[in-house]
Amino acid sequence: MKRCFVIRVICVICALLLPATAAFSVETVANPPARQIRLWIDQLNAERFVDREVATERLIAAGAAVVEPVLAAVAESNLEVTTRAVYVLQELALSSDSLASEAAHAALEKIAEPQLTSAARRARSTLARLDLIRQDRAIQDLKRLGANIGARVSELGFGLVEGYTVELNEGWQGTPQDLVRLRWLRDAGELILQGPQVTDEWLKHIAPMTDLSVLTIKRAQVTNEGLTNLLGMNQLAMLSLMYVPITDQAVGYLQQLRGVARIRIYGTRLTDAGVDRLREALATSEVDVRRGAFLGVGCQDGPEGCIIYTVRPNSAAEKAGLMMNDLISEYQGQKVVDYKALTAGIADNVAGDTVTIKIIRDGQLLSKRVTLGEWE
Repeated sequence: MKRCFVIRVICVICALLLPATAAFSVETVANPPARQIRLWIDQLNAERFVDREVATERLIAAGAAVVEPVLAAVAESNLEVTTRAVYVLQELALSSDSLASEAAHAALEKIAEPQLTSAARRARSTLARLDLIRQDRAIQDLKRLGANIGARVSELGFGLVEGYTVELNEGWQGTPQDLVRLRWLRDAGELILQGPQVTDEWLKHIAPMTDLSVLTIKRAQVTNEGLTNLLGMNQLAMLSLMYVPITDQAVGYLQQLRGVARIRIYGTRLTDAGVDRLREALATSEVDVRRGAFLGVGCQDGPEGCIIYTVRPNSAAEKAGLMMNDLISEYQGQKVVDYKALTAGIADNVAGDTVTIKIIRDGQLLSKRVTLGEWE
């Protein structure tokens, strides 16, 4: 008897739960009407747990259409509805649907604005969690698409910038739309964009990286107007524009980057007059402009020139046979009195120029023909 009673009870429970549990297999409802969305929101506070769960899942499945109604519900509802509404927005913010993701994230930011409400505290906690989740997902996705990402510290010459480096070069296999993931890299310290595939459209996707410290754009097909995307990057400390086809028109945009400590412009189409205007506008910044040639040596000043203490592997200097402890005494017929004089001479050349450098090695004067390379 007792056993039969237990079986009957189990059957009754199963009968009650079966329709509700079956509803957990939620299909996406395209463009649900406002009345249906309102019904789901009301069900967030339903008496039965299973009804609250189903309503939550249906709202998430509906996508961007529910963001505004869910946001409105937070202001007018109890703790149960608020908790579930914030969860719905969290899941939508993590959605692969960029429209839903952006709208949900913006909604959470609105909820987080007040300082003392429980909804605001919950939203702020959710936003912090979202940043970590999205950053981790973005890193994995970008690596899969060919980005090089490594944790390291970059030496700027005037200080250290901590954070990992992100490099997108010719090995990038994604589309420009895949670059939307860059905005979630909150802890990135340095970004390198290299190759002819880099265009103004790419720069639109890096504009939201407002915490970025170091940016290098090299051999890219960006225009003067494309540089307007950099104007909101207020934390930028160093900007390198190398072998890009910008002209004097770019000066009008670059001179607005007053917070940048150092700007390197190598191998562009800026004239001397344009460079003078830029240096005058950014008087407190170091503006390093060169035509783009690279020798590849490090030198220390000596009594009769500059003494090589390092030779960059695979550089023009190494290929020409320059060695450590060689003393550079002359560059293109001009006496080299120190390292500054040497770099000034190189700055007048473009990559591919062949120059004559005279060195003293073991007391012997030697003449070397060197074909200059590009900056790495």
